[in-house]
Amino acid sequence: MKRAATAGPGRRPGRPPSLTRAAIAEAALAEGVAAFSMPGVAARLGVGHSTLYRYVDNREELVRAAIDLVAERTAWPSAELPWRELLCGFADALWGACEAFPGLDEVILTTPVAPRAMVDRLSGYGGALVGAGLGNRDAAVAVDFVADLVFSSSVAMRGLDRAVPDAAGGSLTARERYQRAWARESAGPHPFEAQFAAEETWYGRGWFDDKLAIFLDGLATRFTDPPHQEENA
Repeated sequence: MKRAATAGPGRRPGRPPSLTRAAIAEAALAEGVAAFSMPGVAARLGVGHSTLYRYVDNREELVRAAIDLVAERTAWPSAELPWRELLCGFADALWGACEAFPGLDEVILTTPVAPRAMVDRLSGYGGALVGAGLGNRDAAVAVDFVADLVFSSSVAMRGLDRAVPDAAGGSLTARERYQRAWARESAGPHPFEAQFAAEETWYGRGWFDDKLAIFLDGLATRFTDPPHQEENA
């Protein structure tokens, strides 16, 4: 019996379904939001490379569409939460998105994009912070700071997995190199140096939660009684 030909990687047998911009963005996410290529996305969808340009003008536009899709799919905390829980929940949501879509952190930091879903969310959070007694400028800086802290920390922790060759031709991860260097220094005259050698420093979220807590403790001093709050207006 003659066997049916199998489709190539990422392709489905038969005629490809009608494309949509959302489907193309979905394929870009599946390929990797930071590393996808237009030919790779086309192959995954089972269409010709040129077909994609009926829906997006270039790769940068597709990156923006993919980020839009991530923003729409992320489970965001309610703006009704107390301000500290709100910002912690916001940070957790962003970190979860970075874990779900590797490379998202780097793309966000390097791509000039403001997804509508994200802008609407930030506006709601900023309004909640102002309602709790924070100035308009401080509220804007607070949500932006939390986002920047998440993305930069996520990039840094992910970068610890990269291999770093040595002069002898061997290779260690950046994490292993840092740990060995700090293990040598941790017996120095300053006891706080031992914190850099601690195992939890180099895995998971590292010091992210500690950094966030320090920021939130400081932010607490900027709140005023809402009815009298006029600065930064």
